[in-house]
Parts: sequence; C-alpha cells; structure tokens
Amino acid sequence: MLELAQVVTQIGEMGVEVSRRAERLANQMSVALGQARMSVEEWAAARAKIEAAGEPPWQIAAVGELPPSTTFALPYAAPSEYSALATDGSHIPLDRHAIAPCYLLNVGEIALHYGTGERPRLTSRATLHYKEEEIYASSASGDAVPLSERMVANKRFLAESAALATLVAEFHERAAVALVDDPLVVWTPPGESDEAQKRVIDEFCMMLEAGRQSATPVAGYVSRPGHRDVISTLRMTLCPEGCPHGTGSPCRRISHLSDARLFSELLPNAGERSQAFGSNAPNLKLYPDEHRVFFFYLNVRTEIARIEIPRWVAEDQALLDMAHVLIYDQAVKGQGYPVSLAEAHERAIVRGPERESFFRLVEQSFIRQNLPVLQTRKAISKRTRLL
Repeated sequence: MLELAQVVTQIGEMGVEVSRRAERLANQMSVALGQARMSVEEWAAARAKIEAAGEPPWQIAAVGELPPSTTFALPYAAPSEYSALATDGSHIPLDRHAIAPCYLLNVGEIALHYGTGERPRLTSRATLHYKEEEIYASSASGDAVPLSERMVANKRFLAESAALATLVAEFHERAAVALVDDPLVVWTPPGESDEAQKRVIDEFCMMLEAGRQSATPVAGYVSRPGHRDVISTLRMTLCPEGCPHGTGSPCRRISHLSDARLFSELLPNAGERSQAFGSNAPNLKLYPDEHRVFFFYLNVRTEIARIEIPRWVAEDQALLDMAHVLIYDQAVKGQGYPVSLAEAHERAIVRGPERESFFRLVEQSFIRQNLPVLQTRKAISKRTRLL
C-alpha cells in the first residue's frame, strides 16, 4: 500500500529540482546550438579537429561536409498511390515458474494500400516454441541454459524482420515504404561471440537486402529517441587539445542533452528532417557495408522522431526522398505516429486476458494427455489473489 503522505515533501523538492534542471539544459542548449550552427568553413575545421583527436571516448555520429544544423524540407507531396508495409511483434516470455518451458511469438503484419481501392492486410501470426533446441542455448562452458529475455526478444525481432521481408517481396512492384518499430542496429546479448552475433545480424540483413533488391526503402522508426550520437560529436568540437574529458572539461557542458532535444530547435517546421548521419554503433562492424546504418531526425508535428535507414537508402537521393515523404505521411495519417506501425502493434500485442487464455489452454491440453500440471507457488500467487 502506498502512503502518499510519506513523499509529499519530496514531491515539492522534485519540482524545484526540475526547474533548476530546465535552466541548466537551456544553458547547455545555447552552447550546442552555437556548435551545430557553424558555417561550412567552421565545420570543416571542426571535422578536422575531431579526426585529429583520434578514437573518441564515446560513440559519435559519422558526419559529412554540411554542418549539423542543415535541414531539408519535404521534397514533394505524398503520392496518391503507395503502400505502407509494417510489422511489429510481442511475446509471452520463457518463464521457469510456468507449467512447461516455452515462449510464444506473435507478429503483426500490415500492408496498407492508398489510392488503389484495395483492402488492407491486417493479420497476425503466432508461433509456439517449446523444443529443446528452441528454448536452450549453450553457455561459454558448453552447458545448456534457458534463453534469456534478451535472446527471446531478438528471436521476436528476427521473426518481425522475416515477415517484413516477405511483404516487401510480395509488393515489390509498387511504390512502398517498409517500417519496423525498432532501430536497425541489432543489439545482441553481452558476452556473445562475434560469430553468434553475426548469425543474428546476417539473418536480419536478409530483410534489408529484400528491400534493396526491390528498391523499397526500409526504415526503423524510433519514437521519443534518447540517442546522443550528434550531441556527442558536438562535444568533441568543444574539446581543447589533450582534453581529459573529465568533470569540468569543456566537452561536459552539453553532455546531458539528447539529439531529439537539439533537433526540436533545429527542425521547427513539420515535415523537416536533418541530414543523414552515419551510426558508429559497435555491432555495425559485423554488417555488410551496404547495410550499415544511417539515421536522420524528422519533425512529425508531435515529436522529433529518429529514422534509421540502411546505407543504400541514405546514399540514393530518390530513395531517401521517398522515405522522407512516405514516413512523414504515415505519421500524419496516424496523428503523430505511423498508422501502419500502430496497426501492426494492435495485431501483435498479447493482452492479459489472451495470455491467461493461453496458459489455461496449456493446462487443459496437459490434463487431457494425463501429464502433470505443476506450477511454482510464485506462479500461482501471481494468478490468484489471496487478500
């Protein structure tokens, strides 16, 4: 039971701290904007300074010749006919307290067709995974260990990407955009070998390759992004020679800002985007060069979204413009979030009653087959309220 009286004073103190934080961030923003709005000549000198500094102590964006403040308006109005393809997924995790070790993946598949009069495809596909080779992985010592939550999430992510690859191949002759509700940088569990990580990345890149072959731009849509790649690049421009990057160093002056906060100032108009920056995420060393990830920030009216794209989109002006236009149009149609992704989420999500029905179905199946229905006391207490 929560006794609110115990935190009333702290709530008041929190308000004071929020006010102070806003003032600090405003000062940091002023510094960051000054660095981002350099002239082309000043930015060339700043880039040379960054390159001369050697390996940065934090992840920075790969930047081009244009200053980070460079923006691009919508190149043209959305076409009357196009298709929006999207997938999203959810899962019932592997739970050692459940009746039997298993996990369920559910992937929503969406194809919305505009201007053709065709009915949309709004489907989902559920798969149950219970075989030993599906629920166990090998540890460093060679022992079988249950899949971690991160591993199951990656399997879901790959199921989403495989479904999207199928959609892209099916509608390859149309003007279309393919969206995932995730970054395009695949994060693998800590400690995995490069070989194990590359197997996951190669499987994911099959979807990116399907897009490249059909000239369908693929993009990862990140809502409310917390990334700092561009800010981290600007921090390097503040470093004096031999900067220790410690407390009190000039580069610390803007360290609490996010890219989204910066571009909320640099992209004041709906539909505007930043230039495409290159990501330097560590896992990208395992990506094929044509699929290395770039990103840009886009004002979708309600927020600044981060859009991640493969290199073959970033370096093809026609595909980059198509991604810009169609993603923004999808966000407008969805009142601030791509309608195709919203529909994919609705088809994918596994709600509480559905989860409960799944476990009851498992129970009933085990009972019919005269198998023991065993649950831990923790699982029972979660499903039965005692007080």
